Amino acid sequence: MKKLFILISALLLPCGAMAQQQIPTCDSEMHDDLDFWVGKWDAVWEGGSGTNEITKEYKGCLIRENFRGSSLLGMSVSSYSQADKMWRQTWIDEQNGYLDLKGYYEGDNYIFHTTPNADNPDTQLRMVFSDIKQDSFTWTWMGTTDGGENWNTRWQISYTRAK
Repeated sequence: MKKLFILISALLLPCGAMAQQQIPTCDSEMHDDLDFWVGKWDAVWEGGSGTNEITKEYKGCLIRENFRGSSLLGMSVSSYSQADKMWRQTWIDEQNGYLDLKGYYEGDNYIFHTTPNADNPDTQLRMVFSDIKQDSFTWTWMGTTDGGENWNTRWQISYTRAK
């Protein structure tokens, strides 16, 4: 009986220690970096239009995007990584697209970029949020084939907050 008590105590001891650990919260200033994006948006680009609804969920730990365009349906989830000191985003769409991106501020612009492929490190993609205002911003999808020396615009969207 004494051995059973010792065994149960040994198994339960880590549970008590875990319960006392401080759980990180998502209320730091960095967790507010994408607050400008949260809301319902109308999107217009050359040859198309759509909507994008961005929500902040899970006690501020997650930003969820639901994009509905005339030629593309997709969604993303973004969260701030304390370890990397930057945002991470996963994009998935109905054209079987999947992107893993990292985000950070560069001046007044917010940038998410793909991780360079080891087989072709000079080819990269990035999205740039620029001209960020309370009720509008510009989103630009860009690509490079020379490691970032020159970036070419592939798609640009003008966002205005939906009324």
